[in-house]
Amino acid sequence: KLRGEIGAVRARIAQLELAGVEDGRGQAEERKEAAALARKRTAKELEALLSERDRVEGELVGAAGGREEATASLYRLKSATERLEHRRESAEMLAGRLRADPPPVRSAERERLLEEARLGRERLGALERALAELEGLPPAARALVERGQKLVLSSLDVDDGDERAVAAALGWRAAAVVAEDAQQALELMEQARAAGLGNLGVVIDGATPDAAIVEKDQLLQATELSVTREGFAFDPARGELWYAGEAAEAVLLELEARRRALEAEIAELEAAAEHATAQAPARDTRPAELAETLAASLAEALKAAGRFEPSLDARADARGQRARELGEELRELGAKEAELRRAASEAGERVSGIDVELATLAAEAKELERRMAEAGAEPAEGDDPDELAEKLTRLERRREALGSVNPLAKEEYEREKERLTELREQRADLEASLKELADLRDELTETVEQRFEQTFAAVRDHFQEVASTLFPGGEGRLRLTEPELEGEDEDTEPGIEIELRPAGKKVTRLSLLSGGEKALGAISFLFALFLARPHPFYLLDEVEAALDDANIGRFVTLLRRYSEEAQFIVITHQKKTMEAADVLYGVTMAADGVSQIVSRRLPREAVAA
Repeated sequence: KLRGEIGAVRARIAQLELAGVEDGRGQAEERKEAAALARKRTAKELEALLSERDRVEGELVGAAGGREEATASLYRLKSATERLEHRRESAEMLAGRLRADPPPVRSAERERLLEEARLGRERLGALERALAELEGLPPAARALVERGQKLVLSSLDVDDGDERAVAAALGWRAAAVVAEDAQQALELMEQARAAGLGNLGVVIDGATPDAAIVEKDQLLQATELSVTREGFAFDPARGELWYAGEAAEAVLLELEARRRALEAEIAELEAAAEHATAQAPARDTRPAELAETLAASLAEALKAAGRFEPSLDARADARGQRARELGEELRELGAKEAELRRAASEAGERVSGIDVELATLAAEAKELERRMAEAGAEPAEGDDPDELAEKLTRLERRREALGSVNPLAKEEYEREKERLTELREQRADLEASLKELADLRDELTETVEQRFEQTFAAVRDHFQEVASTLFPGGEGRLRLTEPELEGEDEDTEPGIEIELRPAGKKVTRLSLLSGGEKALGAISFLFALFLARPHPFYLLDEVEAALDDANIGRFVTLLRRYSEEAQFIVITHQKKTMEAADVLYGVTMAADGVSQIVSRRLPREAVAA
C-alpha cells in the first residue's frame, strides 16, 4: 500500500514538472518561430541588397571604364593636335618661302605636284587614323568594331554641312553597332557585359529613324522628327527636344567628309602631275597657293580636333563624377550589407540557442515520462509541489519503519516469475506450432481432396469414353462408395467401384462378368488413367491375352486412336495385335542355338484385297 501511494505521489510530482517543461517548450517554440521569421526577413533584405550591389558594381565598372577611355582619348587628341599644329606651321613657312621665291616650273613642275599629292596623302592618313581610333565613342562599341562589327555611323553617306543634323537625328544610334537579327544583338550585349565594357547600343539590320532637315525657326512647327544643321532636334510624337552640340559622332562625320574631300584633291594633284608640260612660265605661284591651302586644311583639322577636346573633357569629368557617386553608393551598400549579415548571424545564433534549449527540454520531458512510467500508479491529487514533496517524505519514512520480513522473498519471487515467464513462452511456442501443424494438415487435406476430385472426374469421363469403344452398345462408369461398416472412423476415405454393362446384359458389377469382359474393363480403366495423366510412352504386357479376336480388334482400334498422342510398346502373342503394330521386334533361335532379335517395320497403308 505504501509503495502504491509513494508511486502515485511521485507520478504526480513528475506530472507537474512535465507540465512546466511543456510550457517552457511552447514558449521556446514561439521564440524560435519569431527568430526564424526575422532571419528569413533579413535574408530577403540581404538578397535584394546584393542584387542592388551587383547592379551598382556593374554600373561602376562601366563608368570607370568610360572615364579611362575618355581620358585616354583626350590625351591622344592633344598629342594629335600638337602634331597638326607643328605641320600647319611647317606648311605656312613653306608657303612663305614659295611665295617669296617661286620655283621654276619647267624642271620641277611634276615633282612639285607629286610632293603636294604626298603631303595630301599624309593629311589623309592622319584623318583616317583619327577615324579609325573612333575618339569619343563608347568603349563597348569601339571594342566590337575592332572585332569586326560595323557601326551605324560608318554606314552613312552624309552631305557636307549635314553632319550635326544627322548626329542629332540618330541620337544614341549613331554610336551603336549593327546586328543582323535580335539574337545576334543579344549575343553582342552579352559579350560587352562579360568584358565589363559598359553601355552598348545595337541596331538590328541598320534600321535608323527618318528625319527632315528644317530651319531653326521652323523646328517647333514640325509634325514629325525634324533636325537643323546646327544640331537641334524635335520629336513632336514623343514631346522631346535635344541638342547634339559638339558630339563625337558629328565630329567623326565631319572628319569623314573632310577625308573624302582630301581624296578628291589628291586625285586632282596626281592628274595634274601627269599632264605637266614644259610650256609653263618660268616661275609659278601654284606651289605657294597649294602650301597655303594645305596650311588652311591643317588649321581646319585643328579646329575640328579642338571641338573634340571639350566634349571628351566633359565626358571624362561626368564619368568621373558618376564613378565617385557610385563608389559612395557602393560603400553605403557595403555597410548596410555588413549590418544585415550581422543581424542574420545573430538571428541564426538565437535559433541555434533555442534549438539547444528545446533539445534539453525534450530530454527532461523524456526523463519525466520515464519516471511516471516507473511509478507504476495513477498520479495522486494535489497541485502544490511542496506539499507533495513533504507527503512523499512522510510515506518513505513510514515504509522504512516497517523493516524487512523475508529478505529472500523478492529473489524467490523474481526467480519463480522468470520460470513462469519461460514456461508461458514455451507453451505459447507449442500452441503456435500445433496451430501451424493443424493449418498445414487442413491445407494438405483440402489439396488432396481437390486433386482427387479433379483426377477422379477426368478418369471417370475417359473411362466412359473408352468403355463405349471396347463395349459397343454397352456402357461403363466409375462411382464413389461410402464406408458401409458401422465401426469405421468418420475420417475413412470413400472407395471407388467400377461398373460395366456389356450390350444385351443387365449385369453391372465387375465380379459377375466373364474373364474377357473383366480384361476389357481393366484395359478401359488403364486407358482412362493414361488419358487423365498423359505420358509420352506406355508399356502394355499381354493385357489382351484373355481376349478373343473381336475384342482384340476393339483393343487395336483403341491403340490406333491414341497412337498420335503417345507411343505404345506392347508385349503380345496375339497375331492381330502384331498385325496392327508399326514396328515388330521378335526373338528367334537359330540352328546353332543362339537367340537373335529381329525387327520389321510394317507399312501403315491398307493392303489391297
